[in-house]
Amino acid sequence: MTSPALSFPVGSAPGRVHPAPVQRPGRDATVGLALAVLLAYLLPHRLIFPPLTILGRPAVLVGFGLLVWWTLTRLHPTLARRGPQPMRWVLTGYLATVAASYAAGHARGLSALESAGADRTVLMALAAGGVLLAAADGLGSRDRIDTVLRVFCWGSTAMALIGLSQFSLRINLTNHLQLPPLLTFQRDQIGFSIRGTGDLVRVASTTGHYIEFSLLMVIGLLVAIHFARFSDHRRDRQIYLTLAIIQAGVIPISLSRTGVLALAAGLLLLVLVWPLRTTFNVLIVGAALAALIQVLRPGLLATLRALLLAGDRDPSVAGRLEDYDYAAPFVRDSPLLGRGVGTWLPELYQMLDNQWLATLITGGLVGVAGLAFLLLAGALVAARARRRLADPRGRDLAAVLAVAIVVLGIGALAFDALYYSTYLITLHLLLGLAGALWRVTRADRINDDSGTA
Repeated sequence: MTSPALSFPVGSAPGRVHPAPVQRPGRDATVGLALAVLLAYLLPHRLIFPPLTILGRPAVLVGFGLLVWWTLTRLHPTLARRGPQPMRWVLTGYLATVAASYAAGHARGLSALESAGADRTVLMALAAGGVLLAAADGLGSRDRIDTVLRVFCWGSTAMALIGLSQFSLRINLTNHLQLPPLLTFQRDQIGFSIRGTGDLVRVASTTGHYIEFSLLMVIGLLVAIHFARFSDHRRDRQIYLTLAIIQAGVIPISLSRTGVLALAAGLLLLVLVWPLRTTFNVLIVGAALAALIQVLRPGLLATLRALLLAGDRDPSVAGRLEDYDYAAPFVRDSPLLGRGVGTWLPELYQMLDNQWLATLITGGLVGVAGLAFLLLAGALVAARARRRLADPRGRDLAAVLAVAIVVLGIGALAFDALYYSTYLITLHLLLGLAGALWRVTRADRINDDSGTA
């Protein structure tokens, strides 16, 4: 068990370290974060509380609740964690760029539809910020961080199984997940999409986009591999290995180039820190899984290979390249702060399928810098925590968090990522967990130093 986080009360003597009171069960954010993850992953993307739109997703509402919880704990003398937390400042800087773009949009003058889109985007950013802050400041130990990640791993596996049933049975189970009954579907669920030759279809499970599904499966796989390597008991390691195999096997059925490239990027980055034996084992299991997929679903891997090698001959790739010319005049009109966050709507303009380009148009160079700073800082905070850790388990956890954040940032090049709430919540959860790990490792280092002084 790691040491609790440290607190630096106002008026304490310089250089004197005061350990914070031990957190009682239920006083931290573990339950709230676990609930947000399960609701995001198990309930369909378009299932909402009426008459709200995407803001009415249960997981998003939990995010608002976590923001309120975090704010109240900051006012409580014993619940607040007073020590430094870089992710608070990083989030503040990012939200400042969102606010600046929001103000610039309204100064330009917005239609009713654009104004609603801007309001919705700001509120979504605040809900996601609640998840980040609750994770960064609300988890008091490595055990609590692991608990949230285990819940995440099981939630992503459940999402994988729903996607597998869609692909195998051609039945969209998400149409029957209207739970509790007071929830309603905002509109029809995303269905199946024919891709390639034969009877292959793309599936999205409970997410709102095929690419979102594939990216989240990659992140779930990386987390599952971590627990398959470092769980305390052999039985647990075998269970998480099974979960990892399930999620790895589901990545191809989204028929997404982005998912395959994200998987390759994630594994290549982790190979830099993995022992040679781990790399060898992953390659062996991956080869066996690829052979099994080829036997069970002939043509699937060939279709993926054709998609990867098509280049700009593929209509979706060609369309994305053409978007740059289409977007250029809008960028030139408002290069610094953009047209206004959340104002690039499919009802008014064409889909871009590139979050970074959409951010450049709506938030300008300031918005792109803010988003890049958010992702880069999260990865660097995790990397900093890794340098402080001596045990292989903690170092691997920090590496997984850093790589997962980078992978999600790269994946945002392929679709309007921040519009989709499961992606948004997952990204901010990982950023918050990176901050939590940084804080816990810093507290451990200070305790070690004070104990040897």
